[in-house]
Amino acid sequence: MSSHRAIGGGLVVVMAAVVVAVPPVAAQQDIERENLAEIREVNVVVEELSDDAESDGLTRRALLTAAEEQLEARGVPLGNSPLAADLYINVATHLGSTGLYAYYARVSVQQLATIEGNQLRARVDTWDMASLGAVGQANLPQVEQVVVQLVDLFCDDYFEVNDPPRR
Repeated sequence: MSSHRAIGGGLVVVMAAVVVAVPPVAAQQDIERENLAEIREVNVVVEELSDDAESDGLTRRALLTAAEEQLEARGVPLGNSPLAADLYINVATHLGSTGLYAYYARVSVQQLATIEGNQLRARVDTWDMASLGAVGQANLPQVEQVVVQLVDLFCDDYFEVNDPPRR
């Protein structure tokens, strides 16, 4: 009978560990959302794409335009002052031998922060979202919509902690 109790007790411990493991993820998301408070303007930065991605129709210019249009449509203020947060877009691609592109799209917010130990200022990631997937070579430009969806998630979190624009 005691062996049953030990097994049951073990299950309780495992279940408790699972329950305890979930809140830190939610807490991290809350912290990242709170990091967006008081951002007055956003500057969009798009990392260079691979040459094959550009030649197959996924362009840096198109990603920049799509992101800026989404931010404007949602009412997030754009600007490029030194104090503006950067909405940093990075899309890494790999064209496989089968004609499929694997992609990793990441949108992050980089803000100026002061390093506590030496008081130096640096840009650090304070929020991010990413997506991993694959598309056929002819459909590579569709990755732009994935980036727009990630930008839209940023907008949702931004307006959780900032007032919506007055229209």
